Amino acid sequence: MKRIRPIFIFSFTLATAALLAACGGSSEPVSPDCTGDGIAIIPTATRQTDPDLFSPPSPPDGGDGADYCPTPIPAEISAEDFPEQFITTEVVNLSLDVANQDLAATAVGDDMLAAAWLSDGDIYVALSRGGNHFQVRRVDSGNSVSLAFSRANRLHVAYEQDGRILYRAADQGTHPADVAPLIVEDVLHPVTNGRTPQVVVDELNWAHVLYEQDGSIFKAKHLSNETWLTQFVAYGTNPVAIPFYNEKELVLWGMPTGTYWFGIIMAAPYNGEIRVFRYLSWFNAWEQVTAFPIPPGEELIGSVGLDFLAVSEEEAWAYASWVTKRPFPELPLPPYAQPVFEAANPLFPNQIANPHHIYEGLNAVRWRSQETPFDAGLRQTIDVADASGAITVEAWGLVETADIIEMALRIGIDPTGGDNPDSPEVVWSTASAPTGFTQFSVTAPAQGSTATVFLRGTLNGQDMSGTAVWDAVTIHPSAGSGSSGVNLDFEAPFVTQNSIMVPEGWTAWYQDSGYAPTDGRDVYTVYAAWSDSGGYPWSSPAVVTANRDLSGGTTGAIRSDVTPIISLATEPPSVSFFYIYETGDPPPDTTFLRFGRPYQTQCELGTTNCTDTPGIPLLPRNVVRPSTRLLAASDPFNTDRAILVWDSLQTDIVSKDVYATYVVLR
Repeated sequence: MKRIRPIFIFSFTLATAALLAACGGSSEPVSPDCTGDGIAIIPTATRQTDPDLFSPPSPPDGGDGADYCPTPIPAEISAEDFPEQFITTEVVNLSLDVANQDLAATAVGDDMLAAAWLSDGDIYVALSRGGNHFQVRRVDSGNSVSLAFSRANRLHVAYEQDGRILYRAADQGTHPADVAPLIVEDVLHPVTNGRTPQVVVDELNWAHVLYEQDGSIFKAKHLSNETWLTQFVAYGTNPVAIPFYNEKELVLWGMPTGTYWFGIIMAAPYNGEIRVFRYLSWFNAWEQVTAFPIPPGEELIGSVGLDFLAVSEEEAWAYASWVTKRPFPELPLPPYAQPVFEAANPLFPNQIANPHHIYEGLNAVRWRSQETPFDAGLRQTIDVADASGAITVEAWGLVETADIIEMALRIGIDPTGGDNPDSPEVVWSTASAPTGFTQFSVTAPAQGSTATVFLRGTLNGQDMSGTAVWDAVTIHPSAGSGSSGVNLDFEAPFVTQNSIMVPEGWTAWYQDSGYAPTDGRDVYTVYAAWSDSGGYPWSSPAVVTANRDLSGGTTGAIRSDVTPIISLATEPPSVSFFYIYETGDPPPDTTFLRFGRPYQTQCELGTTNCTDTPGIPLLPRNVVRPSTRLLAASDPFNTDRAILVWDSLQTDIVSKDVYATYVVLR
């Protein structure tokens, strides 16, 4: 799969000092490794003022930006025409409060930003008017809140309070806390029990509040003063999966026929599917344009994120994205989990340790667990010179356990070069559990120019310890064939793979069945669908990413909010999906959040050519505490940037703060 890799660079200010202290601080600045395909983290000096979220940081020391690991420019494209890389501004804590903040909404205006959260039944809005300072004010009591800017920088706020829908409109320079609220109702259709309002602004700067009432969707258009025009939209929203709509202003765009215009796209769940509507403002009418079924066995767990970008009168892109959860059907037996991978000799190469775990040389590889069953190993793909010959692999292994009946070692060959140890193509040796070094051997006919070698160790017993040890792998050509391998004796250094240490040249894999005592491992999937004609027709839903780790196993979870952001400034044009990904599981018998942080998956526009699962972490663990929700909003005045707002747990692991930064193209 082709990988689209923007380079993210982050700097941090005094506003995050408390967070950094809580997380153990940051390391000294180091030169970035511009040869890798990851994210370069460039620490900068703290500043004595709040960050300006509208101004990306300048290159350090007034330089030319070379230290920012610029995106490599293909030879056939000139530097002047090639888009610059993504970076972010400083991260800022908007709340700075020991109270608990539940992030609710964000919006972008013309040099203005707004974020809203709920705290103990009250609504707070943080508002920036183009400077370095956010003004945080309590607006009112309420249960939910939505924000939207018009092109005239009027901030529209809609919220629910005791079953009523209230609305405030604050012009530039005015905080919504200083504006009296209006009740969203009219004479013919009084609203008495509306909930989950979402406010949007159409192409003519009219405010529309969409809300659910008695299981149906309504839209109220603000006409003037306290007058509203209320309109029925659609029957039957699922009361469990509440309706969500787009939260950004849509630009005016002409349909290819040139016969009418529209201003709003809406997506709402109903009866096992996601229905997509568009509002034709000239006809003051709604049209259902498509419906996406939720796959059997999966359930929608959050909002439907939407983004829209007009390119010309003939082209306008609309994207919808959502997350589903497939509950694990039963407790896996045994409940396999990731073991500890390590060098048999941690003192290599200067001293000898654990000589009983080394067959020859100065080192070997092993993986172990104290109480948790595992089915894990190493793999390496080798070159095969003669596809008509045979491949023989030998290795020396032993086990260390209290019950050898519960352990087994095997070596295997996939002559097709695949990387799945459970593939039927893999030829395995006889399973055995020797307590002293014993040679394992397997032979398979070659089937192509590559083959994959597997070392496997399995512990099926629970509440017991077990260690699998391997050393001295050899690959024998026969019948005229020839094969090659790397670091077969494990004498090369051990390197980091994700969060584990493995011998250089090898890749670890492990079965990850889930720690939850009854639910097993749930699968979370991010789906997306798109239209290149402004909302009709739409593509079929496509999988964007899932909760998979580098070993290919299922792990952690993806939180319910995912937001697409379309950009034409990348090469090729792309759409980025922002979400919270948890890369760990609760300890046994707990629901403790092990970790969650903002992630991004970027896809080529209108395709499923995306960065690899599970995506790219946007912030390192040592500067972001665990997060549960991430909101994003594209800038309607600058398509090269978007605002990211997320929550992070405070040190009590219960309360949350609200953080923000910009993602921009330089």
